[in-house]
Amino acid sequence: MKKNTIFGQVVAFLGRLILRYAAAASLGSRKETREMQTIATIDEWIQNKGWTEDKSMEETAEGLAMSREQLSRYFLLRFGLSFIRWRREIRVEEAKRILRDNKTIPTALVGEAVGISDKSNFRRQFKEITGYTPAEWRRLEN
Repeated sequence: MKKNTIFGQVVAFLGRLILRYAAAASLGSRKETREMQTIATIDEWIQNKGWTEDKSMEETAEGLAMSREQLSRYFLLRFGLSFIRWRREIRVEEAKRILRDNKTIPTALVGEAVGISDKSNFRRQFKEITGYTPAEWRRLEN
C-alpha cells in the first residue's frame, strides 16, 4: 500500500510540474507573439512614413497601441538610437532626398513634408545632423 501512495504522489507531482511547464510555455509563447506584433506594427509605421506626422513620442506610441517605454526600447534595440534621435535622422535623410530631387521646392515646405512644421526647428535639426542649413546643403549638392 505504501508503494502505491508514494507512486501516486510522484505521479501527482509530475502532473503538476507538467501543467506548470505548459502554462509557462503558453505565457512565453503569448509574450513572443505580442512582441512580434509590436515589431510588425512599428515596421509598418516606418514603411508608411508615419514618422512624417507632427506628433510627440507619446502620441506616436498611443497611436501604435503601445507604451512610450515599449517604443523607446524597440528603437534602442533595433537601431541603437533613441526614438527621437532616430526620427530626426530619418527626417533629415528624407529632407535631403527631397532637396536633391526637387530643386525648386522651398525649404520650409520640405520641413513640413518630413514632419517638422516649424521652419527654424527644421533648419536647426538639419544643421545639427549635416553641419549645413537646408539651403546651404542644397547649394553644395548642385
